Amino acid sequence: MLTDRQIKTLPITGKPYRKREKSTDPGLKGFGIQVSSAGAKSFFVEYTFNSKRGHFFKLGTYPAMTLVEARETCRETRKRIEQGIDPKAELERRRIAEEAERKKQEREHRLKRSIGRYEDLVRVYLASVDNMTTRQEISRFLGKDAKPELRKKRVTDIEPKDIRRVLNRAKQRGAKRVPWMLHSYLHAAFQYAIANQELDGVLFPLERNPVASVKKPDDGITPGERDLSAKEIKSLWEALNNDADRMSPFTIAAIRLALLSGQRLQEVLRTRWSQVDLSERTWLFPRNQTKTKRPHLLPTTDRMEAAFHSVPEFGEMVFPNARQPGEPMPFRTITRAIDRLCVRHQIEPFTPRDLRRTCTTHWARIGIQPSVRFQLQNRTLGDIESKHYNRYDGLPEKRTALETWEGELDRILGIGSESNIAMLTRSP
Repeated sequence: MLTDRQIKTLPITGKPYRKREKSTDPGLKGFGIQVSSAGAKSFFVEYTFNSKRGHFFKLGTYPAMTLVEARETCRETRKRIEQGIDPKAELERRRIAEEAERKKQEREHRLKRSIGRYEDLVRVYLASVDNMTTRQEISRFLGKDAKPELRKKRVTDIEPKDIRRVLNRAKQRGAKRVPWMLHSYLHAAFQYAIANQELDGVLFPLERNPVASVKKPDDGITPGERDLSAKEIKSLWEALNNDADRMSPFTIAAIRLALLSGQRLQEVLRTRWSQVDLSERTWLFPRNQTKTKRPHLLPTTDRMEAAFHSVPEFGEMVFPNARQPGEPMPFRTITRAIDRLCVRHQIEPFTPRDLRRTCTTHWARIGIQPSVRFQLQNRTLGDIESKHYNRYDGLPEKRTALETWEGELDRILGIGSESNIAMLTRSP
């Protein structure tokens, strides 16, 4: 039997050799210790497997493994051999499995580090929004109320309960419209990430949209009811003329064009001079500047052209930003001007969207057909023909309708055609 003393005194010969233990214990058959050429000592067991002799299996290194531990390990190894398990093959399988598990954990770690956070989600989603005004609005909503709750969270860790906290945060401020908009924008952002999975080198391995299972707030945007009566339209025109010395000609022209054309104010403000062809009497709204993502060609009338002529040209924008001429005038500039105008002239408050609704209402009243009204305001019909097949711009019908509306404005304003242009275009 081997002893610790014997093992410690085994000589170093400069060549490797083995010393076997003589034991009657079948579990220690083939057990021994090997000494390397440098003197390192390790326990082994020699065994026969599949009728082939001379297999050696390393049990452990001495003295890290004691003699007692080595014998016990040898007995366990012998049991596995008797069960038909090759310890060397088993060790290799274990090594391969451990290596595979290590690589898996490394991949998962790298994957986790690559998964986008909330800030990444907002960044890539905003980059997909062509409309600058809409992009600014989304950024404001997702920054003010959502970011404090979702900051630095990985998108895969954001749950419906987190979304509810975001919405409740806005509700507690008493902002009725904000929760509805937050729900819409967050849902759209996650849906965009799900559809792409990887954007700008960042992973978004999402299988579900956490916003989808959160009920959309009921007290969001409600249908508007405000439209200007004929009397209010006349009061508005007179107010614009009376305040020509205190209001910017750009602001006055934008308000006039919104009522003359029925277009969305954001799209009016994004107009460039290159889009207005007064010789052809057309006004083009490119696809990337419209809410519906469809190009829109609108005819111009005498009053609309006079409104364009009433503003000076300061670069490419018809309605330039005072601080950044290459950008459009801010939407809030017009809304604030309208608010102040209503106060000064005791007009019931209204919004730019109410001007669009006013046009729709009066167009219906004077007999302009729904199909033409939809074309005039570039609204989505939603039917297959309009979406995929019908590319007719309806320019003659739209021109007739706008000229009819202009004639109705003449009647409302109570002025003749010769004086009407001057009234509509008076500027400081």
